[in-house]
Parts: sequence; C-alpha cells; structure tokens
Amino acid sequence: MYGWRVRSVRRALAKRDLSEGELTVEDLTALGHLDQYHYFGPAACDEAAHVLGVDDATATGDHPPRRVLDVGSGVGGPARYLAATTGCAVHGVELRQELVSLARELTERAGLADRVRYTVGDAAAVDLPADGYDHAIAWLVLLHLSDRGPALERMRRAVRPGGTVLVEDFTLGDPTPAQERALREVVDAPNVVERTALADEFRAAGFTDVLTCDLTDAWTAWTDARYDRFRERRAEFAAVHGSETYESRASFYRTVRDLFADGAVEGVRVTARVPPTTGTAAAEPLPLRDRADSRLGERDLTGILEGARAN
Repeated sequence: MYGWRVRSVRRALAKRDLSEGELTVEDLTALGHLDQYHYFGPAACDEAAHVLGVDDATATGDHPPRRVLDVGSGVGGPARYLAATTGCAVHGVELRQELVSLARELTERAGLADRVRYTVGDAAAVDLPADGYDHAIAWLVLLHLSDRGPALERMRRAVRPGGTVLVEDFTLGDPTPAQERALREVVDAPNVVERTALADEFRAAGFTDVLTCDLTDAWTAWTDARYDRFRERRAEFAAVHGSETYESRASFYRTVRDLFADGAVEGVRVTARVPPTTGTAAAEPLPLRDRADSRLGERDLTGILEGARAN
C-alpha cells in the first residue's frame, strides 16, 4: 500500500521543478493524497485543530507551543501543515523508515525542522515520554491494527492529564463475507469494529469523555469522487507515476468506494480526554469543541487527487 509513495512524491515534485531547494507547505499540500493520506487532507487538519483548540494556539510570552503527537505520520503532511498553520510542535511516529526519511527531508526543505520531528516506531511499542504531549492525533491508522489496545494505552500515557486525542478511522457497518475479506486483504484492516465497540476500546485504555462523530456521509462522497476523478485523470497520473501504479491505486480506490457505498464500513471521529491524575487538577484544561459536528461534508472536493492543486 505504501511502497509507491516515496517515488511518487519525488516524481510529482520533479514535474513541478521542485526536486531541490526550498519548499512551502502549499507546494506539498498541492500534491493531494501523496502528502496527506487521510480523507479531506488539510480541511480535516483544520477541523481537527478547531476541535482540539489549537487553531489559536501559537506560542506567546510564557506559553510554549502546544505539543502534538501524530501517530502514523506517513511522509509528514499533517504534521507540517499543523505546525505551519497553528504554531504547534509536532512529533510524528511512523512505522516505515522510508516514509520517515522522506518526511524529514521534506520538513527540512519546508523550514519546519525546528517544530516538527519524526521517529520510526510501532504505535503499540514506541518509546514516548510520559505526559509529554498536550494532544494526540491519528488519521486512518487504527484500522490497520489487529489489537488497538496497546497503541491506545501508549497514547494515553504519552498525553498529559487533561490532554486530548482525536482519531479518525473506519468502523464496521453491515459487510458481506466478501467485503470482510476485502477489508482484510485489500485495505489491510484485520479487525474493524462497530462504532460503539471502538469507543469502548478508548474507555478500556483509560480515556474519559469519549465521544464519536459520524463522518460516513462525507467519507462516502469523498471516496466516490476520488475514484471517479482518478479514472478521468488516468493518462495524466500514469505519465508521472506509471501504468502499474495507476492500476494498483485504481483498484484500491474502487474497493474502498464500494465498501462505503454499500454500507459495509462507516467513518468516525473519536475524541477523548486523558483524566486528571488522582488528587490533582489538570493544569490548564484543554478544549474539545464541536465534537459531535463536522463541516467536512460542506467542503468542495476539488483537489483531492494526487497531483491536483487545492483551491
């Protein structure tokens, strides 16, 4: 699923005469899903920043920047975007060394290495400082884990008392046996569960104030538009990334589109809080705003494909 990304990012940058030298975050977000793997890209980052209360969290005076843990950071797109737009300090954790190497390179070229760093590590086992972050985020990561408990517990221990987490992921709808097989074998999602069960996993990991927001309609529209426009731009994509990569991505996008269209899977945002330490109050309690709402469904879907420039 991920092996093609490094070479595809480099090819897309080369096409724009950006193989060397300084980059802007806008140069990278213009790469669409090559920069940000999750649905709605920067728009989803903006909404997450609002929900977590970091959209106005730039460091001032005696207040240091908010510390954000990005679990499953890929090539670093969301981490860079959040650091650039909110002033947060972001630590990305990613399992794949080749993605981390590219993330570091792009972040350095974008002038954000002082605010964004990356670690190669398994979300369930990576060494993280206790109470080291104000927030944690994860987009389309938990679906790939057969057992989410260890990763959620590690996130909870890493976020300080009173801190908050935001996760967007798949939950189970009403799949057929064939669709369950597609989830396992094509999407690499071995243990997707229903929304209430996922929320219960957060509670079992020690989180409190757990709330879910239904993103299914927005994600259904997203995956449908992504597949249709990807087919329309076959020649353009294949010219940059190759026909084999095109066919592989088209098959994957079609499978995910069908899973959403048929109600086999749903989209959800989970927000939760790390409870205060017993006997002490959480210093500067952090907000979780508009957690039951989403405006992603109102967004223009232009610019969602690899190589398409956002409005």
